[in-house]
Amino acid sequence: MIKDWLRKRQLISFFVLTYAIMYGVMFGFIFLRPGQPLQPWSLVWAVGIFSPTISAIFLSWVIGGATEVKHLLVGFTRWKVGFGWYFAALFLLLGPFVIALVYTALGHPPVGLQPGMTLFSLLGITLFQFFSGPIAEEAGWRGFALPRLESKYNALVASLILGVIWTFWHLPFFYLTGATQMGIPLPIYLFLVLTITIYLTWLYNNTRGSLVITTLAHFTYNLSSTLIAGAVILMPAMMFYMTAGPLLFLVVVGVVIYYGPRYLSRKPVTELPFVKEG
Repeated sequence: MIKDWLRKRQLISFFVLTYAIMYGVMFGFIFLRPGQPLQPWSLVWAVGIFSPTISAIFLSWVIGGATEVKHLLVGFTRWKVGFGWYFAALFLLLGPFVIALVYTALGHPPVGLQPGMTLFSLLGITLFQFFSGPIAEEAGWRGFALPRLESKYNALVASLILGVIWTFWHLPFFYLTGATQMGIPLPIYLFLVLTITIYLTWLYNNTRGSLVITTLAHFTYNLSSTLIAGAVILMPAMMFYMTAGPLLFLVVVGVVIYYGPRYLSRKPVTELPFVKEG
């Protein structure tokens, strides 16, 4: 009975369960330990940020057992997609670095490394950024939710729906001491997440649903702000968001115009990583 109900309502079940886990552990921590920063690699941290993947694997298992879980995770094996798509993923780091270099060339010398920052610290930050978003989330947002949204809506609309849901999934971080989201106005954050969501859909649809590529892109996107406006201060954080964000938005507008909003791809329908309903 429950399995049939979940099978018929896979998307809403995924979103409700993901939010319940995230909000439950994060707001619970904020309520019980007000003003205290959440320790990276702690159990609360892991359960919260891995909530999309936890939900996706659980629902996949309930719906179709090991076969469905394997289908969910197969995107992590699709790495033979062509150099161009790797460059498109790395662009989310390379592009902002170019902006930072231009900003410096216009007479704004960089602050440089934060006090106490070492090579070991930078490696630790890089590792943290890899696990704290890309690895923790991509199986859920792109592996589970996106193809189901695209089976019902065109790629652009599916991306906008997912982007809004993804944005407000981060809401606890706006109240969590020390979280990077605390310094970003919510409307700007929403704009940034919607933009990157469309970009990731474009990558996903053109690489046969490669979670390798979306994970890499998600990683470089997060790492760019952490390095350029954080660990290695090449420009102020707000200046970074107000320049890199619009640049990516212009790229996304070009993608939508060239590839079309229906699929964000020019590949045959049979090569897309989802099946349209009806």
